[in-house]
Amino acid sequence: MQNYQISSQDEKFSASFTFNSGQVFRWRQAGEGNQSFVGVVSGSILKITNGLAICLGRTKTATDFTELISRYFSFDDHIDDILSSFPKDDLFLQKCVSEFPGLRLLTQDPWECLISFVCSINCNIPSIKLKIENLSRKYGEPIETDLGERFHSFPTPVALSKAEKRDLLSCKLGFRWKYVRFIARQVRKGNLDLEKIRELPYLNAINELVSEISGKTFGVGPKVADCVLLYSFHKKEAFPIDVWLMKYVKQIYKGNLKAVGGLTRKKYFETGDYMRNKFGKNAGYAQLFLYEKIRRGGLTQNIALA
Repeated sequence: MQNYQISSQDEKFSASFTFNSGQVFRWRQAGEGNQSFVGVVSGSILKITNGLAICLGRTKTATDFTELISRYFSFDDHIDDILSSFPKDDLFLQKCVSEFPGLRLLTQDPWECLISFVCSINCNIPSIKLKIENLSRKYGEPIETDLGERFHSFPTPVALSKAEKRDLLSCKLGFRWKYVRFIARQVRKGNLDLEKIRELPYLNAINELVSEISGKTFGVGPKVADCVLLYSFHKKEAFPIDVWLMKYVKQIYKGNLKAVGGLTRKKYFETGDYMRNKFGKNAGYAQLFLYEKIRRGGLTQNIALA
């Protein structure tokens, strides 16, 4: 059994804040306190408890454990430098940072992250998790563990490209089945090159993922594309925005954002550009903390806004 220390007194990691932040969906609390979780990552079953990562099982083709941990938990990020880059006069964001120590940006597998966020369209988190688990059980590779239960790796593009409509519907995908299979076939044929996207600048990368721009995906709008770019390609300038987040962002930065109209594609990119200008290359980290505060009812508290 392999293990790896992923946090220390100087580099605190909060499993609860991170795994419940909406950036990942294959983790569940292990029943031993809110810092113990079990999840499936790139063919490995991991248990995270008190900052220690333990490998409980893996497929034969799983990524090397040490390499996996280093990449997935974004060890190359210098978190103190990132947090200190935020504007000191942004009192709301500074409060977010102080309230959620140990919240970290993960670096997931791009293929799994893309399909996961396609499954997230018009869904709540329990429903997203169910869809992903159903797909994994039906099309993934079984992984045995000492926990007395069987886990499954995330299915490959080839496996999902061959899936029948009725089988995808049985996984509770609903209308999203067509998005999932289309994207899987694009990846299998090489029309959608995820490794190429990794090397592209942010603007080119989001254009590759947004369906109406590239035609290489189906059902992928700017928000899903930004989620994938931030949570898997680690493009930290990405700033995912949905209608709900936009509403509160306008309240926080009301003097600087247009407050009329819906979240059109044009307005989405205008808002994202504003946030990138404000927070620079670490805008995605700012979004992570802002979203965590807002979804916990942060704007109902009587605090000064930036």
